[in-house]
Amino acid sequence: MTASSRLVVFAIVFGIAYSAIYVICTEVNLPLLTYHPVTGEVGWLYEPQTRGPAMYWYGWMLTALIGAGAMGLIASWMPESWVQRAIAFGVAFALAYLIAYTAALGIYDRASIELEFLKDRTWSALAAVAVALLVSVLAPTAWTQRVWPGWMWVVPLSAATVTTYYLIPYFTR
Repeated sequence: MTASSRLVVFAIVFGIAYSAIYVICTEVNLPLLTYHPVTGEVGWLYEPQTRGPAMYWYGWMLTALIGAGAMGLIASWMPESWVQRAIAFGVAFALAYLIAYTAALGIYDRASIELEFLKDRTWSALAAVAVALLVSVLAPTAWTQRVWPGWMWVVPLSAATVTTYYLIPYFTR
């Protein structure tokens, strides 16, 4: 792989990873730092509100930046077929997880008996890993030869859609 193709792979993987990691950080609340605007204090990792609201956005952005940078650097030194297969795994995992968890919550809401285990994300994640493994292993080799640049708009657009869906309750109160 030449230096210019390494830069292209880094840019594609960075863009994909940044948007995906950002969505995960907002959903699971994984900031590297917390800003308290009322007191002007900055704390490491998650800190609860003190005298005013806490801002986690900066921490989520920093977490996504460091994670995406690391993933981009690692991917730029890997064979492109591995990178493409890893991206396919990640996309299949995200889609399968979204479907499985949405279905589990739908079943939970409509069940006439208490099915508390359906609210646990672990079962949805395990099902998504199984589906993603099948997709990435059974994908035709023609699909995994080179990194598809279209991932640069598909994944961030999907991440923005999921983030928008998560934020609907804040705007409809």
